[in-house]
This record gives sequence, C-alpha cells and structure tokens, in this order.
Amino acid sequence: MLVNCAGMSLAGKFEDLEVSTFERLMSVNYLGSVYPSRAVITTMKERRVGRVVFVSSQAGQLGLFGFTAYSPSKFAIRGLAEALQMEVKPYNVYVTVAYPPDTDTPGFAEENKTKPLETRLISETTSVCKPEQVAKQIVKDAIQGNFNSSIGSDGYMLSSLTCGMAPVTSITEGLQQVVTMGLFRTIALFYLGSFDSIVRRCMMQRAKSEIADKTA
Repeated sequence: MLVNCAGMSLAGKFEDLEVSTFERLMSVNYLGSVYPSRAVITTMKERRVGRVVFVSSQAGQLGLFGFTAYSPSKFAIRGLAEALQMEVKPYNVYVTVAYPPDTDTPGFAEENKTKPLETRLISETTSVCKPEQVAKQIVKDAIQGNFNSSIGSDGYMLSSLTCGMAPVTSITEGLQQVVTMGLFRTIALFYLGSFDSIVRRCMMQRAKSEIADKTA
C-alpha cells in the first residue's frame, strides 16, 4: 500500500499570494503524489495487487475564502485518482482518495499562522479532528477498497454532494448518493449562506476600522 500524504497549505487572499506560492503548492500537493505513484504502479499491476491512497482535503471538495492556491492543488488529486482508478482496476489495484477535515497536526498549526480572518472563522464552524481518528479511517477504507474516504457526518455529506462521476464501491453506496443528494444540497445552501455572511461581516468590520483610523 502506498499512502500519498505529503502536503502543505498556505492561505491568503488571491491578490496577496505570490505566483510562486501557487506553483509551490501544486508541486508539493499534486506532483508530490504523482511521483511516488509512478514509482510503484507498474509493479502493482504486474503483481495484480495493490492499494494507492491519495490524501486530498475537504478543501479539495469545495473552494473556500483564502484557499485559492491550496484548493486547486487538492482538487487536482481527485482528478488524478479517478483517472488512475479506471486504469488500474482491471489489475486488482485499487485507489482511495481521502478528504480529511481540519486535523490537529503541526501542518495545521502552521497553516493557521497565515489564515485570513474570514478563513479562520469559516474553519471554526467545524471541529478539529485527531490525527489518529483520520488515519484509522483512511487505512480502513483503503483496505476495503473504497474509492472515497471521508471523516464524520460533514465528510459523508460532502462526499455524497460532490460524487459526480466518481467510482462507487457498491450499488448501495450509489443508491445512498442518489437518495440523499437533494437533502444534502439543501443543507449545503445554508452552509454557503453562512460562509458568505462571515465574509460580508469581516468586510464591513474592516471598512469601519479603516474609517475610524482615518478620522482618528
């Protein structure tokens, strides 16, 4: 089993981020998964057994304020995983793409140092998971040959909402996605409204502060 879990995040407003930041995140988060996978996939196909895990992020399922550099690098992983799964499935090799939420790791602590206020407030609407919980779920899903690996109820909802043309492990999984799609989309609209409200409030607070500074 290969687990592609190397990654990093740098948050900031689109216009404040250097182009080099976009290049760096794509290099680490996307190409950092391509190279190891290329190194093992031929052997796995020859042996007709293997598991390849790609660790994306919930930010690879929806774009959020401050993640214009990070989210695309994680969205790209899904495209790679879907295409690769179709190639290797006949060889009894299975691909899993994991979408962990905010997880209490040194990388998450580093990420918080550069988060804009809006991003931090949006992130705080959900809880931070323990690394052990996330790792256990990813390994379990990989062993079972599940294409999607999600954590908690929010993760399950996001995976169902964004399933698109992603592979399913069973007919039951596909039926669950069909049945729950309408309900989950309704819930998601409330989430999006809440996130937009956070962005507007921060913008208004910033404008008031600027006016106060000018009149002081």
